[in-house]
Amino acid sequence: MIDTAVKKSFDQRFSLIRTLEKEQLVLESDQADITLMDARKGSFFTCFGDTYYVKEKNRYQEMSEDFTTSQEYFVTELTCLCMETGQIGHFEWEFDDELEISITLERTSFKYIKDDEGQSVDEDDLDQIAKDKDVIVYAGEKFWYEDDWAALYQRGNKEEKVYMYEFKNEGTNLALTIEEWIESGRDEYKIYISKSVEPGQITIMSKGAPEDDLT
Repeated sequence: MIDTAVKKSFDQRFSLIRTLEKEQLVLESDQADITLMDARKGSFFTCFGDTYYVKEKNRYQEMSEDFTTSQEYFVTELTCLCMETGQIGHFEWEFDDELEISITLERTSFKYIKDDEGQSVDEDDLDQIAKDKDVIVYAGEKFWYEDDWAALYQRGNKEEKVYMYEFKNEGTNLALTIEEWIESGRDEYKIYISKSVEPGQITIMSKGAPEDDLT
């Protein structure tokens, strides 16, 4: 007998496949000219042999340090459903001289992060680490400081303040991002490990509906 949750997940994915309309398909001859930047809510694309459906399209808009003035830079986040597994995945893209794409692999915590001398790292250390452009260690790998910046996370009509600390391990193409979510004086920290994806490893099958695009 099929588990209820498994059946529900299968039915959901089957229903989404039925929303794929012929006029939304990207011709094979045009796929080389279409990138993840063209994907909208409702889009389908393939990556690493799996097919993804874009459930949400949100954005991190860079702000001044005091969150009063928006900057030109932003990062687009796509919350996606893997059609083969039913798991939720997150892809992010940004354009800074060239298109850069990453996929989130896992979420972790300060419990598993150390400094270069093996000492524990927590939220109180972040500003000094950023100031010194220091290194942190996760799962035996060194991640070097790359950047820190303020952003507004824009999801529909809702905006949330978040401060980003970014670290990168060049040897593995892995990145570690510490997000400090600021709301009503209570800070929440979310830490993610992500991996770079070459734009050519993604094939857009359909762009989705134009009216669902993020503006």
